[in-house]
Amino acid sequence: MKQILPENISTYGGEVDSLFFTITLFVVLAFAISIAALIIPLFRYRYKEGRKSSRVRGIGMKQMRWVFAGMLVMALCDFYMLYAEHSTWVKMEETLPEQEDFHVVITGRQWNWIFTYPGPDNKLYTADDVIVNRMNSSLHVPAGKNIIIDIKAIDVIHSVFFKNIRLKQDAIPGRTITRWFNVTKPGKYEIACAEICGVLHSKMRSYLVVQEEDEFNRFLSELYAEKQK
Repeated sequence: MKQILPENISTYGGEVDSLFFTITLFVVLAFAISIAALIIPLFRYRYKEGRKSSRVRGIGMKQMRWVFAGMLVMALCDFYMLYAEHSTWVKMEETLPEQEDFHVVITGRQWNWIFTYPGPDNKLYTADDVIVNRMNSSLHVPAGKNIIIDIKAIDVIHSVFFKNIRLKQDAIPGRTITRWFNVTKPGKYEIACAEICGVLHSKMRSYLVVQEEDEFNRFLSELYAEKQK
């Protein structure tokens, strides 16, 4: 069976996918009903020899009841989708995991992502932080750990998009927005900008490199050694 969506590698990605297919189902049904309501009368009331035309004023409860029925059904669908997505929204957008395993900063600029790692003291926003600022760079994180990310922008609005994590968040100048993820599968995955941010927007691509803990620790050691040179 052909995979419809990009491979999911996050702990909450399955919930996002379920919501996607639920919303798609409602939208497809609404589209089908709307198209049927437009097409069926074209054939049912098409011109026939000897048939007299009639005028339908379209007022009164006989006609309006279908408008109210449609509004009620759509409202119920909307409320159901709000109910279905609430727990996932709270998990992704409004809470952070109790255990913070690694904290990193992602900053958008025209036209690349800047990654700031905590230094040997394992604390961000201190003098020994390590900044990686180059085109097509990679964000390295350990697999199976709770990763906290502070998302920022320097110049214009960007949008950091981890398609394999099912996480997309605007990066807004002057604001710090904190999100999190836990990735389960080592590998290399694309990080894209999902907000048009200038003439080189399409080139604003980086990579998420998910590593086993020992390999990730070696990467950090090499990063610290490179900074000391």
